[in-house]
Amino acid sequence: MIIETELDRLMIVSDLHVGNPFSWASRRFGRFLEMASRQRCSVCINGDGLEILQTSFANLANDTVRIIDRIRRLVDTGVSVYYVVGNHDIVLEHYLESWSEIRICPFLNVKSGGRRIRVEHGHLYDPFYVKYPALYDTLTRAAGPLLHLYPDVYRVWSSYQRVKDQFSRRGQEEQRSVYHEAAEMLLKRGFDGVVFGHTHNAEVVELSPGKLYVNSGNWMRGSPYVEICDGKLSLERFEIE
Repeated sequence: MIIETELDRLMIVSDLHVGNPFSWASRRFGRFLEMASRQRCSVCINGDGLEILQTSFANLANDTVRIIDRIRRLVDTGVSVYYVVGNHDIVLEHYLESWSEIRICPFLNVKSGGRRIRVEHGHLYDPFYVKYPALYDTLTRAAGPLLHLYPDVYRVWSSYQRVKDQFSRRGQEEQRSVYHEAAEMLLKRGFDGVVFGHTHNAEVVELSPGKLYVNSGNWMRGSPYVEICDGKLSLERFEIE
């Protein structure tokens, strides 16, 4: 299991939820991998690449086969593909390890352009998930029917948590989320940048001079990605040509 790598360039996506019939990733991610192949750029799937809580086995199997084929083509060109395990796919960790093409990671420390960047899904900083993991999974499964009304229902939940967190901290000078605080902790440990997923909320926040927290968002109804290029972090959006 790999946790360290050194790369000039890396493109990071998260929360693809491949297998979920409401995710755009099933139709778009193959094109994204083709772009990575043309540009000779390594790729990191930063958690929840596959969906097991809000889908059927048939959907997961059908969509996964196509994605695996695209990943194999990419790896055959000499490009590396990393997979950081998230909370929606954690039970598939051993299954993912059987894909010799993919490098499985609990997190990934990237050295690029003389800088150190931490890539982590971020669910371990979610207070509700940490305190009540079984209830979290139950509610996630129960929320499946709500996807018919709003395909990215998790983003609503994430927004609720953020407002609730800000309300509990009212009166304090800074209104930072638990994910900002977690990223700040990692920056103090010697990293120059931090990339999370999990919240479904794509954002770029400068937590200290020259040091960024970037969230790669989700592909339920969009296609954002984070790019590391010679140590510089940016939030981009994939557009099908």
